[in-house]
Amino acid sequence: MEVRVGNKVKFINEDLEGIVTKIVSHTKIIVDCSDGFSYEVFLNEVLIVGSDDSHSYNVDVKSVVNKLKSNVLGKPEEGFLNKYINSNKYKLEGVLEIDLHLEKLVDFPRKLEDWQMLHTQMQHVKNSLIAAKDKNIKKLVFIHGVGTGVLKTEIHNYLSEFDNLIIKKADFREYGEGATEVIIKNS
Repeated sequence: MEVRVGNKVKFINEDLEGIVTKIVSHTKIIVDCSDGFSYEVFLNEVLIVGSDDSHSYNVDVKSVVNKLKSNVLGKPEEGFLNKYINSNKYKLEGVLEIDLHLEKLVDFPRKLEDWQMLHTQMQHVKNSLIAAKDKNIKKLVFIHGVGTGVLKTEIHNYLSEFDNLIIKKADFREYGEGATEVIIKNS
């Protein structure tokens, strides 16, 4: 369903609802809300609802099918590493810095349960490693943070399964205890 002026919407992260009063762009709208204020919000922050409060979702079926196919084949999406390749660290030193903090990976990290958080982060590690091998990138740094050490342990356990990887602590002066360096040996 396409959003239109007059549609009723509910906010995903707030206990608010309102009526769309203006379409600013293909990604932004203005909503007059039940709290008496108007908000300019991104479309991914609200759900369009019917008069009976039933939700209507705008799903790009082609995009979903492509994502499913790429995961089934074990290959990340084309351009998966673009945001990392465009960083200064990669341009100057040839090192991919992969930040695994959830706010860098998903839109609403607080909505995830613990197991979903870990799964999301580990899937990102796996996809990054596959994409780096495909692009012949030799050095990655996974920034996992210190925390309780669960993610770091999972990363080390996963990476230790590969014979062609050198795994070590990243430079303490730059990352503290919160990062792991991976070097991909020629295979």
